[in-house]
Amino acid sequence: MAIEQATQELQQRLRLDDETRDQEIVNSLRAFLKHQTERVSLYKEFNDAFKEYLAKRLTAEEYTTICQIVTDGFVELSVEILALEAHLGGPDHTSNNEHAGFTSTIRISLDSPEHAQLIRQVQVLEKQKLGLTIQGQKWALNREAREKEDEKEKEEEKKADRIAGQEDAVPAEATETTSEGQDQSQPQSSEGGNGESLEQLSMEEWDARLCENKERLNQVIEEINEKLADIQEAIAIFVL
Repeated sequence: MAIEQATQELQQRLRLDDETRDQEIVNSLRAFLKHQTERVSLYKEFNDAFKEYLAKRLTAEEYTTICQIVTDGFVELSVEILALEAHLGGPDHTSNNEHAGFTSTIRISLDSPEHAQLIRQVQVLEKQKLGLTIQGQKWALNREAREKEDEKEKEEEKKADRIAGQEDAVPAEATETTSEGQDQSQPQSSEGGNGESLEQLSMEEWDARLCENKERLNQVIEEINEKLADIQEAIAIFVL
């Protein structure tokens, strides 16, 4: 008898009238927008930390610590967003959440897959945004390394020019005396001691790659904003 009563009470709680369901959809979409704002803040922290690291105002250890904090924040937000998506009627990712070490409140489906799909579309774009952001940071580091290499090569050229100038000032008889052993000293290869050569792009090529990355990133951000506008519009339809 107690089991039947408990089952009836559960079924009663799970029944939502249209008004309650609509309000739950609105609440879920608003919760997602709130999480999206938090995600933007994490991105700002991530990008600011990289700029500080690139400017040598952060150590590698400090930068790594901030990256880990941001990563944990992204994971936590992702779990919460997946729960909202499932609540609206999207796929249930509960098992994945538990595997990641996070738990979320089990909620009934609002049977609104079209709204769940709006969130899914933003999530797909956000994944692209994160990938492009990380790629851009890697390329910026590669560009910096190329710039340092160019500066080193220029310094070596200046040094060689100074040595050549000094040799020009050596008396002719001294040059003749030392010319016999000239073949014993050959210029060293620009490759490393192991004979391997790293793939090198010019500064112009790295700049072109970074420009392309930025353009693609801005395009994805624009697409995200369009999807967020669709979510705002969906909320307005329920509220008005």
